[in-house]
Amino acid sequence: MALDETSELNRGRLFLVDETKGIVGRWVATSSIADKQGVKDWNVRGGVIPPTYELSPSLPFYSVTVNPVDLRKVKGVEGNGYPITPFEVTTIGGGTRSDLLIHKDANVPGSMGCIVLPESEFTDFEEVFQKTLSRAKYGQTSRWVYLLGENKYEPPRYYKA
Repeated sequence: MALDETSELNRGRLFLVDETKGIVGRWVATSSIADKQGVKDWNVRGGVIPPTYELSPSLPFYSVTVNPVDLRKVKGVEGNGYPITPFEVTTIGGGTRSDLLIHKDANVPGSMGCIVLPESEFTDFEEVFQKTLSRAKYGQTSRWVYLLGENKYEPPRYYKA
């Protein structure tokens, strides 16, 4: 997802990749709201999810919990949420970010740093995600989800499922 200082909400793509089959799903997604999608906004509460290379210590990837959490009564989520771990991270710039999820965008467009998808995209994401995982053998770690940067200078951020 390209980061900039414009008033437009930036969107990227969330991919589900199987190591043997390749891309098995692709959806429109975003993180944060338009005025917190600038470079380095990952240091502030509600900014974009920090890239793993900006964490202290850095991580090779984030993990995504395969069992959803029922958050139907939480405004802005209003359905299933897939926690991103670790639960809390510190950025090189000193920001602390925590409690991030992948969920549908159920309120005003954008999020407080979570990765959100429009409702129709999220419904399809959940179906493909669960179907792909149900085919995997217990303990197999061959499923990857990542938000691909549309700016050629920003590397993809990886999420191990």
